[in-house]
Amino acid sequence: MENMNKFAIRAITIVSTVTAVQAETVVTQCDQFSQSGISAAGPAMDELILTCAPAIDGASILRTIAPSIGIRDSYRLAVSAGKTPDLAYTWPAASVLAGYARVGALAPLDGYYEQYGWDHINDFYRGRNSYEGSLYGVPMEQDLMGVYYNKTLFAEHGISLPTTYAEFQAAAETFKSAGIVPVSFGNRGRWPATNTFSLILGLTAGKAAEEAVLFGDTPWTNDAFKLAAENFQAWANDGYFPRGFNGVGYDEANALFLSGNAAMTITGTWVLQDMIRGATDIDLGVFMLPPMVDGIEAGTMWGEGSQWQLSASASSETQDAAAAYLNCLLGDEAKQIGCKKPTLWSLELHLRSFLSGELIRLSKSSLLRGSRQPKTISTTCIPHFRKV
Repeated sequence: MENMNKFAIRAITIVSTVTAVQAETVVTQCDQFSQSGISAAGPAMDELILTCAPAIDGASILRTIAPSIGIRDSYRLAVSAGKTPDLAYTWPAASVLAGYARVGALAPLDGYYEQYGWDHINDFYRGRNSYEGSLYGVPMEQDLMGVYYNKTLFAEHGISLPTTYAEFQAAAETFKSAGIVPVSFGNRGRWPATNTFSLILGLTAGKAAEEAVLFGDTPWTNDAFKLAAENFQAWANDGYFPRGFNGVGYDEANALFLSGNAAMTITGTWVLQDMIRGATDIDLGVFMLPPMVDGIEAGTMWGEGSQWQLSASASSETQDAAAAYLNCLLGDEAKQIGCKKPTLWSLELHLRSFLSGELIRLSKSSLLRGSRQPKTISTTCIPHFRKV
């Protein structure tokens, strides 16, 4: 009898413990913030979770880290398997996000936008994070594209920074003749070609012509778009890229550049941290690809990078906790952590090359003039831009 009583007491204790655990709200978070590589924001994310702990009122965040380049596949597989994480940080928005919203995998966020007053996110970014009139994502980044280059190789071959497309072509031909890969480009993941071609479109057709196609009735087969495609194809045909570039990965292309065996690589600010860390053997610089046609203004791609999205299968308590957590991440304290943490957006240390007048000049151009940027990490960091 005594043994049975002991067993009963133990059973009650176990049940009580399980009940307490079940009562705790746990938000499963999937993000790309690793400890190293192109998304080495893991330490910053850990600090942000601690900073935001009071805001989620006893709930906890359980992180899973997926590779930055592979996070879209990881998320897709999780959704397909019915194991959608409660909160995910992935990319890009627009059509990819809409696909998940269309099948009911994502929770609409309109109520949280209203509850927390997320009205600093402008109409453009709201549009890219919406589907059929409802909001499904919270954008947190803005990205720019540029040409990272090896200053030493440029100096050794007597090449000044290209200010025209003809000068860019001449520089590429000089490097090719010297046995140096002009542009380190890897397209195994296919998205690098999409990004690069989008940049070339803007510098060949211009903003107005692009809008006429994307938002009007002008066909994709118009002369300016054809010329952009021909320019991109010419880079491949003329030997500007590594041999077998369609089988080369994005990280491998960056490594080729950082090894000093390629003169340039064209990519965005999302890889800036990795470029700085990896540039131990080269003198790193950045310039903007010049317009390819007379009359086209200088510019670059400017858009949101990744966004947070919430699973429709999460309980209402979990969704509320995740929204409170997101509201904290959008706060000033969290964004300052994002800007100053050395492994995340450490602008004071790492942006001297990227901000050598080009970004400031572009910010005054018609490409960006009059646009109201969402007050995300990037805009919070602008004072740090100015310090540099």
